[in-house]
Amino acid sequence: MAKLVLTNAFISIGGTDVSANVASVQIETTADEIETTAFGSTGKTRVGGLLDTTISLDMHNDYSAIEGLVYPLIGSTTTVIVKPNGTAVSTANPSYTMLANVLSWNPINGAVGELNTVSVQWPVSGTITKATA
Repeated sequence: MAKLVLTNAFISIGGTDVSANVASVQIETTADEIETTAFGSTGKTRVGGLLDTTISLDMHNDYSAIEGLVYPLIGSTTTVIVKPNGTAVSTANPSYTMLANVLSWNPINGAVGELNTVSVQWPVSGTITKATA
């Protein structure tokens, strides 16, 4: 089984490639836990419910390239696309497309002598579209 070290991930926000300014990316999808236990049961039973996805990005802030792109989007949604290894989509390099709710932004983060970074966790509206071709 092939393993992948992330060195060439592609990330776009609102159609703009921001890969060169992203240090970390994570997509997390969970399902609501719905209890289905009925009378007479001796243990709880459950099923999965609605999906909930969050996109997390750690970025190197560049006021023209990153903040200039994201700041006007606060309070709205934008398309985010993530590919683990460059731009060519395949079964070994799927594309994940989602509509992210840009609900937070911290334009200044760091101490004296440190890199100004931005960490965001944006909830996704709807479900992710995964493409392999």
